[in-house]
Formats: sequence, C-alpha cells, structure tokens
Amino acid sequence: MLTQDFNREFILSQLLDLSEFPILLSTEGLEIALRIAQKIVEIFQAQKRLYICGLKNYQYLTQDLAESFYSGLIMNRPALPVHFIENLTGQESLSSALGNQEGEGNGLLIVAGEHAQLAEVLLKEAKALKLFTMVFCGYPPLKTEHPEILFYLPGLSRPRLKELFLMLGHIICTLVESTLYSNSF
Repeated sequence: MLTQDFNREFILSQLLDLSEFPILLSTEGLEIALRIAQKIVEIFQAQKRLYICGLKNYQYLTQDLAESFYSGLIMNRPALPVHFIENLTGQESLSSALGNQEGEGNGLLIVAGEHAQLAEVLLKEAKALKLFTMVFCGYPPLKTEHPEILFYLPGLSRPRLKELFLMLGHIICTLVESTLYSNSF
C-alpha cells in the first residue's frame, strides 16, 4: 500500500531532482498524483487494462508514458497490461480504438493539454464504456464532462505542460512499480 508520508516526500524529491526549473505543486496536486497511482495499482491488481492516449501535440509524450508503464521505468519487471491509443481526433470512436475489449474496470488516462473540448467527447464515450477516467489537462479547463481524477494546470505554455505531464507520469509510474514489485528503492 502507498503510505502518505513516504509518497509525499518521494514526489517532492522527484520534482526537485528531475526538474530544471522550480515547481511547487499544491498539496492538492500531490494528492491527485497519489490517487492516480493508487487507482492504476488497483486496475492492475484486478487484472484489467490501462489505456493511455494523448491528444494533438501530446502523442509522443503519452507514447513514452505508455512504454514506461508497459515495460518498466526504473526496474526490470514483467510487462503490465498497458495499451497506447494513438491519434484520437474525435473522428473515430473510442470503442473502435479499444477494439473488442470490454471496458468495465479498465482505466483510461488522457493527456489532453489544452484540448478540453475533444477530451470531453472522449470522456463521455469512456464513461459509457464504464472505463475509469483520469485526465492531465491545461487551460482551458473541462466544462461539461469530468473524469474521476483530474490533474489540471492552468495558464502554462504547451512546452511547460509537456514537461510537467511527463514528469508527473514518470513519478506515478515509479510509485506503481514500487507498489506492485517492491516496497523499497
């Protein structure tokens, strides 16, 4: 299980060590990272899948995250059931991108950046498929559809969002790996 004190200190140290710029995430932001990591652990422990997709300008970042979650970021370990969904533009349905896989119990992480409108379309469909939804989003915020867990960073430039989303994703991946495969680093 993830412990609050260890994980809070770990996340803060990772943010300071990995970033070349000063970042302060609020306590709320740290709690969101912990909640996402815990939910992904629960998805994998239930032998379900995690789907990861990035909207326009965020595909390479999410492909990196999907590969890290799939094959390992900091340790050699068995592959996890993670699937990268590429090029969702709103023209094709999420269900066609998932193939014939059942949705219930699976998770979907969307890296939306500033593409809130498309994220809302995908969220609506994901909820209909009974996927657990998580979103990394920048400005403008989501207005009508909301995921179960939202990491929102207002007012940042796209390069800064990409840096923060990748860093946050790697921290979450490390927490997931350490919880599933080891209790120490």
